[in-house]
Amino acid sequence: MDTIDSFGFEQVARWLADGQVIPFLGAGASRVGVDSDPLPDGHGLASELRERMAPYPGDKADDLAKVAQYYEEWAWDRPALYEFLHERFHKGQVNAAPARVARMLASIPAVTTPRFIVTTNYDNHVEDAFALARRPLCVVIQNMRDPEHGPARLKLVYPDGTKGFAQAKTFRLQHPKLPAGTTFLFKMHGSAHQAPGSDRDDVIITENDYVDFLINTGGPVSPLFPPAAFLARFRSSRFLFLGYSLADWNFRAFLRLLVLQNAISRTDQLRHLSIQLRPDALEAKLWQKRNVKVYDGDLVSFCDRLAKAWAPEETS
Repeated sequence: MDTIDSFGFEQVARWLADGQVIPFLGAGASRVGVDSDPLPDGHGLASELRERMAPYPGDKADDLAKVAQYYEEWAWDRPALYEFLHERFHKGQVNAAPARVARMLASIPAVTTPRFIVTTNYDNHVEDAFALARRPLCVVIQNMRDPEHGPARLKLVYPDGTKGFAQAKTFRLQHPKLPAGTTFLFKMHGSAHQAPGSDRDDVIITENDYVDFLINTGGPVSPLFPPAAFLARFRSSRFLFLGYSLADWNFRAFLRLLVLQNAISRTDQLRHLSIQLRPDALEAKLWQKRNVKVYDGDLVSFCDRLAKAWAPEETS
């Protein structure tokens, strides 16, 4: 198993700065390098939901999607589920410092070309880190549960904080509200930042949500998901997976969609990268089937060493 000691930090740092590597963030990316009360991963969030429903009739090993489905349909309802997520991932994080991964990404040297970050997290750590660094960030969300628009309409939060909508087919990376060097944060799972009851939420968390997601993507040749402007870059870039485990079947579904879209392939000449702490050997082989090379290492150490490649003084 390769470790981060053999990772090509200087080369990947250059690729990140040029936009040739796209960070793809999972729950672990929002947990490491925080001062206190780290956000839960999938298992932790399932445990927190079970505690709010006590007694939960299922098994302690039930995954998050199943537990959230029960919370919504039997214990309480969808508004109660979203209210909990809003409290946990937004209101409870208002005064929290962004996690180390988010701060590292916000420290990438400024360029005039657009860059991309993809996440399945509900929190605002990346948004907060870019705001603190005074770097332009455009948040892009497709509400895959919207019965009227589905993936056809994008919800946008521009760098100046204003909000808007765009069509997935015609969305362009150039816009008066998008200054040169804007980074685009694509939140595949939706976001928990909006106030409860203000609009239909866009979070993907329950079993039904994942079914809706897979249906609304329109299959392997969907012209809508991800937005065409993003897919073009996905197909020509390497992915850097941070904070993920293939043990989560929900993430496997997203990875499979990227494969079907030819955005990631075992036959692709580009090799993708993943940083995991003490990864399972079988998981590493499964990643390799998708042309993803796994490196064993701590994310905080990884971020510190990567940041040194472009800013020696940025170490924490």
